[in-house]
Amino acid sequence: MQSTTFPEDDLRRFIQQIARSSGFLESVQRSHEHAGVRLSVSETFALGELAEAGALSQQELAARLGLEKSTVSRLAAGMEERGWLSRERDADDRRLYRLQLTAVGRDVAERVGAELSEHHSRLLARLSHEERHALGVGLGALVRELDATHQEHGHH
Repeated sequence: MQSTTFPEDDLRRFIQQIARSSGFLESVQRSHEHAGVRLSVSETFALGELAEAGALSQQELAARLGLEKSTVSRLAAGMEERGWLSRERDADDRRLYRLQLTAVGRDVAERVGAELSEHHSRLLARLSHEERHALGVGLGALVRELDATHQEHGHH
């Protein structure tokens, strides 16, 4: 076996297996379909954040998604073109855009969200109560540490 600098640990293997089994790598490369709607992973996450928050500035959405402001600006412009969100200057701070889902955007978010909820329910239904609890604890801890590492390295 050849020596490598890649980590030989369960974490790398689990992350790779999750990405492969979920089709995540393919969906990051190109749009995918949920509830009859073709959309990117970023659009899916943005719909969820805006549906939950009601209205966000582009900066707030960038922070929630962990994306650069310029990336979110392009994302928002594309979603506005699709009729999913409105981008308006903030009345209190003209430098900010307020993003809000339109009626069409809320409908898309509702349909996509319902399909994702059903998918997650099916996945979790096969796990025991103890496994679901352990998964929540473990993934919560992993996210906490990823966030801390991200902050330490000066990323937004």
